Amino acid sequence: MDWTEGYVDVGYTHDFYRELTPALHRFALLSRSIDPGHVNLDRITYCELGCGHGFSTALLAAAHPQAEFHANDFLPGHISYAQNLAAEPGMKNVHFYDDSFEEFVKRDLPQFDVITLHGVYTWVNEENRNHIINFLAKRLKVGGTVYISYNCYPGWATMAPLRQLMVMLSGNSSDPLLPRIDQALSKIQGLFDTNSMYSRVNPMLKDRFEGVRKQTRPYIAHEYFNRDWTIFYHTDVARDMRSAKLDYATTVELFEHLDNFNLTAEQQALLQGTENPDHREVMRDFLTNRQFRRDLYIKGRLPLDAAERNRQILATRFVLTSPDDTIKRNVLTPLGNLGLNAAVFDPLIAVLARGPRTLAELMQDAALSAVNIVAVIEAITALVGQNHVQPCLPAAGDAERARSTAAFNTAIMERALYSNELQFLASPVTGGGYQIGRFEQLFLLGEQRKQDPAAFVTDCLTARNEVLVRDGKALATREENLAHLRERYETFRQRTLPILQQLGIVAGQESGSGKKKK
Repeated sequence: MDWTEGYVDVGYTHDFYRELTPALHRFALLSRSIDPGHVNLDRITYCELGCGHGFSTALLAAAHPQAEFHANDFLPGHISYAQNLAAEPGMKNVHFYDDSFEEFVKRDLPQFDVITLHGVYTWVNEENRNHIINFLAKRLKVGGTVYISYNCYPGWATMAPLRQLMVMLSGNSSDPLLPRIDQALSKIQGLFDTNSMYSRVNPMLKDRFEGVRKQTRPYIAHEYFNRDWTIFYHTDVARDMRSAKLDYATTVELFEHLDNFNLTAEQQALLQGTENPDHREVMRDFLTNRQFRRDLYIKGRLPLDAAERNRQILATRFVLTSPDDTIKRNVLTPLGNLGLNAAVFDPLIAVLARGPRTLAELMQDAALSAVNIVAVIEAITALVGQNHVQPCLPAAGDAERARSTAAFNTAIMERALYSNELQFLASPVTGGGYQIGRFEQLFLLGEQRKQDPAAFVTDCLTARNEVLVRDGKALATREENLAHLRERYETFRQRTLPILQQLGIVAGQESGSGKKKK
């Protein structure tokens, strides 16, 4: 009996996906004037279906220590990894199960405020999709939300045949998969090298295939080589969700909420003239050639009037997560390269650079006090959509969350002594993750241990016989390694450390006011 049911038995990636973050869900709903409910995000019940190695779930649990988290994945290696990950910092509020979806439906579990599944729906068969829908119907609270992402048409229309050919060319299914992936990719390259008609009539396909080749082989295995691999229209998934009493709410891709940045006036009129909301979403997918949807569904959708929506957004905190000079004042959109309104964006970014603020506090700044609230909300939405700003959890819980994330982050940084697979730390301010590389994690660990950061990293590398390379040349001496790492640490100290302080990952700023601690 094939217990994998055609799902690849290869370890998945170890990334954190910010789309799973509850505070982001709440802001996405408010952005679309949908009532997010009155649930306390610090005390939610949360479930991830098909959690992979469990890193996202564990990080979220660390950032919400009073909440309760459950997650399943039927690959035992994934769950063993997840359980060890949670055990190292002593986490008690997260539970992992190596259940199939059929088994998970039958397990005695709480009712959930949030249920998430990232990519899973595309990669399982119809029977398992039915088990997922049954789980949502049985376990989601009234007023609860579901985050679901999946491959969709029309963006996959040209790539789907290439994926099918890739699987065909991968050889004997009884052989190890990862070497067969390279075999298939090499053969597919021949289509482009010989100027095939298929590649000629699909000129953008070559760049997309090159992007695939650059991915890690485990990622490619999960994305392309599962036996069951289904591309959906929005209407397909919306129909399934309605059978569990769920209504489509919105996408969590916040930049797509801004029609003026994504659609011409004629395209907006076309959408407005499409009365059926499901059909309108499919039309939008065609207008933008979307290939992956990241959507929220809700059990009991309630609208908010403009005044209440604005009141709740004004009470929401936001934090800057990119250095000011990396935030471009023009952005590439489906409509071309569009400039941002400097009169709104510049003061907004300048104030956020001082520390997390509610939107109401931002509006009190002299440079923003005269700006229309609609313009400020649009600007903050654009910055969140570009991943330069994140919505936050309430400031009242920062201290308790910081204690929990500190233990989790230390465990992650200690893993960086021998591995670079985990590249996110947990923020008590956003309740989500922030990407930070291995050396930067080791700098923080060295400081935590009251050692010179550059010397600490140098000694770590020497102990593992690891060699630094600069400009294609291996650094042979300790002095060369130290000099290079001191330069890298200084860049980290000036550019990344202030962001980590704002996020509460590193002590140094009061997260509510942005003032330096004494």
